[in-house]
Amino acid sequence: MTHVVFVDSTGPTLPALESAKGMGHFVTFVQPGDASALKLGKMPEERLRAALAHADQVVAIDHLEADLLDALKKIHADRRIDAVLTTSEPAVVPTVKAAEALGIRTTSVRSMETAVTKDRCRDALKAAGIRSARHLRVETREEALAAARDLGLPVVIKPSRSAGKEGVAIARTEDEVTAYFEELPASREALNRTLSTLVSTELLMEEYVQGVLHSAEIVANGGEVEIFMIARREQATHNALYEVAAVLPAGLNSAEQADVKDYMQAVFTELGLTVGLYHVEFIMSADGPVLVEVNGRIMGGMAPFVYRHITGDDPFRLLVQEHLGEEFTVQQPPFGSAGISIALGSVTGGVLPEGVEERIERIKEKHGPIAYSLNLISGQHIPKQMGNFTVFGFCCLSAETTEQARARGLELIADLEEALGFEIAKYAL
Repeated sequence: MTHVVFVDSTGPTLPALESAKGMGHFVTFVQPGDASALKLGKMPEERLRAALAHADQVVAIDHLEADLLDALKKIHADRRIDAVLTTSEPAVVPTVKAAEALGIRTTSVRSMETAVTKDRCRDALKAAGIRSARHLRVETREEALAAARDLGLPVVIKPSRSAGKEGVAIARTEDEVTAYFEELPASREALNRTLSTLVSTELLMEEYVQGVLHSAEIVANGGEVEIFMIARREQATHNALYEVAAVLPAGLNSAEQADVKDYMQAVFTELGLTVGLYHVEFIMSADGPVLVEVNGRIMGGMAPFVYRHITGDDPFRLLVQEHLGEEFTVQQPPFGSAGISIALGSVTGGVLPEGVEERIERIKEKHGPIAYSLNLISGQHIPKQMGNFTVFGFCCLSAETTEQARARGLELIADLEEALGFEIAKYAL
């Protein structure tokens, strides 16, 4: 029996264990005690236990970086490992390092580290003549101000490696550049343990590229990329750094889709990405696609569920097949339907009113979500959204077209605002 090992997970991607088991594989789950994406999502213990029940064995380790390789060596000695993979951002590089050390099919460590480290990735693309945002490394406020004058305002300031837009800011004035550096020590101190291991202290500044944010969901396929979905990423009107929703498919025309395919092929060839599923964000600018970031993992949140609803295909099955080096097929557009996954964040924060449970039930009856996480109770305090990790719920809707999905999402948000009594992050049509 083929042996597939998963290292950490997010809550929404835990069904990958069930998919692998359903494919007839022996499944091991390695659960880190420190840098774990499951801890960022604060998944209820009973749901975690139910999801992990699909694994044949669960192996706990104290430290992701320090203990993973030794743990995998022991697992490998007991039962040969055929594939080792992760759906968790903190575990991407440690998992690739361990797989390479054990001689298991993987993208090289050097390629993955270059891809997910933004300044190194930008340098590689620039050297190869591949379209990329102009950027400069900065360490101090003075360097940042000089870089902003060179690149031209507005600019984006970000750590060379991050997650969930932590530490990322758009600066439209020199005063905002200065404020970023004044607030930097406190913001770093406020990071929780998992994020502090992932968010780099090295900074880069890059030009602000105008256009619509998208993501390409890609199978590396030995270096011959296959795009199995392009999604439109809806950004919040009050803060463009916050992603309110993913709309599948993006609604690009055939020429735009071909442009994205060619661009991603060039990026993957230059970076040497050959194995795995990747979530690659890009801006569709007037000149064509411009890379935002490469994530060495499958799409996150509820997007895999929406993908399965649209296509009837299981993206986690595709993930396992790719890591085992098996043949696979992916559907190509047009898909015949669409969907939207909405991440619900409060613009101001607030306390939920009495009777909110009944109001939520009426909203669910009206909109008929295909999936949701709305565990809200009267009197509950909802914090102000400060990033992608401070949302209070998710909701997925089906639609016939991309534009209908976008419209349905805003209608749902409007109804939720009325029911909850505070402003919810929204996007513009």
